[in-house]
Amino acid sequence: MGKIFRRTAAALLIVAGLLTAVIVGAEIKTYDGVGRYVMSDFENQDIAKQRARQRAEKNAQKQAGVYLKTYSRSVNSELTDDEISAVTNNITNIVGDVKYDRKVTTADGEPVIIWTATLTANIDTDGIFDFLKRDDKEKVTIVQQNTGLQDAIAENDKQIEDLKEQYKRATTQAERDKIRKQLNDADRDFLAIQKLEEGNKLYYAQNYGGAIQLFNEALQLKPDFPEAYNNRGVTYMDGFNQYEKAIQDFDRVLERYPNLVETYNNRGTAYLNLENFEQAIKNYNQALQLAPNYANAYNNRGEAYRNSRQYERAVQDYDKAIQINPNLAEAYNNRGIAYQELKKYELAVKDFNKALQFNPDDAVVYNNRAYCYMKWGKLDSALSDSNKALELLPNVAEIYDSRGCVYLAMKNYDKALKDFNKALQLKPNLAESYFNRGKCYQAMGDAAKAQADFAKAKQLGYNG
Repeated sequence: MGKIFRRTAAALLIVAGLLTAVIVGAEIKTYDGVGRYVMSDFENQDIAKQRARQRAEKNAQKQAGVYLKTYSRSVNSELTDDEISAVTNNITNIVGDVKYDRKVTTADGEPVIIWTATLTANIDTDGIFDFLKRDDKEKVTIVQQNTGLQDAIAENDKQIEDLKEQYKRATTQAERDKIRKQLNDADRDFLAIQKLEEGNKLYYAQNYGGAIQLFNEALQLKPDFPEAYNNRGVTYMDGFNQYEKAIQDFDRVLERYPNLVETYNNRGTAYLNLENFEQAIKNYNQALQLAPNYANAYNNRGEAYRNSRQYERAVQDYDKAIQINPNLAEAYNNRGIAYQELKKYELAVKDFNKALQFNPDDAVVYNNRAYCYMKWGKLDSALSDSNKALELLPNVAEIYDSRGCVYLAMKNYDKALKDFNKALQLKPNLAESYFNRGKCYQAMGDAAKAQADFAKAKQLGYNG
């Protein structure tokens, strides 16, 4: 029977529970943002204006975040501060033109220019629901990307202010020239951060090709930019299944910054998808050495153990993940699969039920619970769950294959055959469906068709 498994989280941060209330009252809120940047007379005017604009946008986002925090409570799905920041930063839309005001004054006897940017931004509260509907992997990735962005902005702001103070204290022209060069480099880094922010927004919108392009542009401006390499690696994984390219990016980060927990986790996920379980476990171990309370790394390492058939060790890791974060729906689903492999069907169903409490519309969990019910001999319950999974995801070949197996177990061969045919129509190279259809033909007494399907399944690398 084909199974769809929720796999791993390619990110660092822990995410709160999913929406449980009825979605009502969504609206567009408008905020005026104001940002000021005090420019020294030796700075680039255009970049000074962009710095003021960035601060104005962050000002509007901060106001929106306060509202969205309260709003999330009102729909019984309170988000963390990091989640609120990620949502607001990714869904802010500037309305109309940004207005700039330039004022010349003096500070400590030196001329300075104050640029003030004023803008209007729209934030749609539906953005909360869009975020909550995403799976755990996406949410933690989005939060991680935003956290890296905010850290980069803060670091660049501090660097600029430190250099301006150094310039004031400089006593020779050579010192001033050196500091000017450092300021130019910091301005270049600022432009790279803007590219990173634009790339993150495109990743959020699932425009993965556009995101890769902007991360490339960020790296052209700042070749040593760990956030851009990390986020590009995640995009290679999530958008294109290009795991080798992702590993190359994660390698670049860790060569220079060997203590970045999320990048070890991400590299582990890339190795897991390549079925290199030994390397996956090694990377999750490194992440957990640096962050012993990192629930997603325990969940992900559990997946590596489960896929290498070390089911008891997998359960131990899922237990730890759930102990740290009782709202990690993915861990309940994965532990349910491990219990199923251990033939502990009652415990497995209990975990699938728990996962569905967090997300009642998760077709993956319904499909997995259907498989568990089938193995347990509860065929009516299995069929009900398969039907529900197909209601939620009507064009997924693996779910038709799963229901076909239920019908096969019920000896309803005509319906089983119809589902296996539908699965192969949707996914012509789904080896399991050829094998399962072969079993159906065999049960129907058509040996020739059965052998042809078994041969095709074997050709595609599946032997049952």
